[in-house]
Amino acid sequence: MHLFALLGALALLIVSVIADISTDVYYWPVGAARPSVLARIAFDPASLKSELVSYHPPTDTRDGLVRVGLYTSTPTNSKQWIGSLVSVASLVGENRPTLRLHLGPASDVYHISVASSTGTKATGPHVELVPSQPGAQPHLNRPVVVNPDGGKTEEVVEKSFLQK
Repeated sequence: MHLFALLGALALLIVSVIADISTDVYYWPVGAARPSVLARIAFDPASLKSELVSYHPPTDTRDGLVRVGLYTSTPTNSKQWIGSLVSVASLVGENRPTLRLHLGPASDVYHISVASSTGTKATGPHVELVPSQPGAQPHLNRPVVVNPDGGKTEEVVEKSFLQK
């Protein structure tokens, strides 16, 4: 009996790890008091596949600008707004916005950017996942080359054909 309970708990743990992660993207008009849900996106950070679950573009286009972003948790604030300012026209009409979810090292979304493309026949937004990439690493423990008197060696500048 205990073996079946252990196997069931293990299976539940595996399913929760493999399951897609979902996040809500909000739009916040400049004159509004609070944001509204723009899209719900489910994604798998391992395979970088995403699915747009729902999309609700702004209906009030009187404001020219709208904030697009999400809420995230930081050590100092459990509900921190992170977003960017875009035009309402990039989210509605014949435009097909591209929602880019920038993923951190822990596969969590840390930023959202919006790009619009006009003239496409497809309806609804396109979702892209942008994984984090490690930055340049310093080359440590390389020997320092000095001349016999302890000074820095000068690199020989190669002359062009005309200078020779």
